[in-house]
Amino acid sequence: MRACLGTIASGSSGNCVYVGMGDAHFLFDAGVSGKKIYAGLSYFNVPQPSGIFVTHEHSDHVRSIGMVARRYGIPVYATPLTWRYFLRHDTLGKLPEELICPIEPGVPMLVQGVEVTAFDVPHDASQPVGYTVQMGAEKIAVATDLGEATPTVEQYLRGAQIIYIESNHDVEMLRNGKYPPHLKKRVLGARGHLSNAAAGVLLVEVCEGLAEAARPHVLLAHLSEENNRPMLAYDTVLRVLDGNEVQVRTLQVAERDYPGELVVLP
Repeated sequence: MRACLGTIASGSSGNCVYVGMGDAHFLFDAGVSGKKIYAGLSYFNVPQPSGIFVTHEHSDHVRSIGMVARRYGIPVYATPLTWRYFLRHDTLGKLPEELICPIEPGVPMLVQGVEVTAFDVPHDASQPVGYTVQMGAEKIAVATDLGEATPTVEQYLRGAQIIYIESNHDVEMLRNGKYPPHLKKRVLGARGHLSNAAAGVLLVEVCEGLAEAARPHVLLAHLSEENNRPMLAYDTVLRVLDGNEVQVRTLQVAERDYPGELVVLP
């Protein structure tokens, strides 16, 4: 099958993303109810996922990982320090040992003929990562929950034909909103979340100078329900891109509560 990405849920209330490539069908995080995940897989016509890749241990990303892994008997991939957190806190419940699969950042892992690589991102978690999924010339990048765009993040996003990137908040909405000061400071910090404007700047760095055929599909993800709006995120990122004369193939906002349109590479 052609490489594709579909959002099952995206936002501060829960996250789950489907990526298909070759014969593999991966979930990235499972932070919503099992019912929503099973409905999303059915919507994308995926009878059997191949595995779950975890970005970090926060509840809006891991809520149903154990349940889904046990139901399908599929492995769970996470960084060593994330696994240490899971095991110490019994986050996922009991899993057979063969389903516990550590993955080291920067070290490609071959799963069902698809190369998956975790890469470090700055966030206030044990060992948070983004991921690239690659087979031949096809490449997809998933990067949410990061406080700033580091050179490592830029490096791994380059060359991806689909980029799923955090566009969490509007800075002014956050500063003038209801969050307590300590939470505003956390979100705005270098280990917090990427703003709309910062997501736009990151995309400029990644996409500047690309030929038309190499421009990626971009999905803006993990929007804050309190401190953002879909059209505001879209307009802000588009304004940054246009202001730098950078174009992408398509620009969309990931749906919060239900499966979105499947993005399929030609």
